[in-house]
Amino acid sequence: MNTPLVSIIVPCYNYAHFLGQTLDNVLSQQYQHWECIIVDDGSTDDTAAVAASFAAADSRFRYFYQDNKGLSGARNSGITGSKGIYIQFLDSDDLIDPAKLKTQVAILEADATIDITYGDSLFFHTDNQDKLYPSRRLSDHHRPEKLRGGGRRKAMLERLLVNNIMEVSCALVKKQLVMEVGPFDETYKSYEDWQYWIRCALHNANFDYSPDEGTATYIRSGHQSMMSNKKKLVLHGIRIRKFLQPHLGFTQRLYNTGRLFKLYVRMVFKLY
Repeated sequence: MNTPLVSIIVPCYNYAHFLGQTLDNVLSQQYQHWECIIVDDGSTDDTAAVAASFAAADSRFRYFYQDNKGLSGARNSGITGSKGIYIQFLDSDDLIDPAKLKTQVAILEADATIDITYGDSLFFHTDNQDKLYPSRRLSDHHRPEKLRGGGRRKAMLERLLVNNIMEVSCALVKKQLVMEVGPFDETYKSYEDWQYWIRCALHNANFDYSPDEGTATYIRSGHQSMMSNKKKLVLHGIRIRKFLQPHLGFTQRLYNTGRLFKLYVRMVFKLY
């Protein structure tokens, strides 16, 4: 198997207390031909010191500091500085399976028509990392229906119309696609990844859903995060659906209009 370079982009804002574990997780990858770009998005904690300790020990880690631009801006800076053929986004409080890069690189190398391959996500409480759950509610009894699957524009818009299909760290993405689609929209402060996958689908990217053993992403819950502001989520949910509307067929527009109406009701009556 070829060993193309994978660029792992880790945006970090005041998560020094989680960053070390995430970077150790990078070191644990079975696939070792990677670079890890740590983008410090204006942190005021010990992020710089944690990142510096890893960069001093292993030259594959690179650290950049910038004034705060938000998650999208930090990812975009990482993309700009990346040298890899493939890109793995990894938030600084999350983890990926040790076999993820190895397995997903093999998928992309085996089929040149695939632009994005992704697996499943599991969730853990920051105080009990050995227990994994199927949803953010951290309950074995709540198993949300997941609209997974692969394909190009039409098939993926059908899924993305309902909801986001994956956490951002689930995917391994061809850098060529990222350069064609363009940067994350830095005006989105939530759901920026959902909007990005929609743009990839509109670009006719070929998505591959392969939940093979070893491809999982592990998402940390039980701490304050950018997903905690429910009003902001509703506002950006409205924005996502307005963005989708002109790209949909008649039936899809009816569905999307209904979802928009429900979001407006939530805003008016503060049901968040």
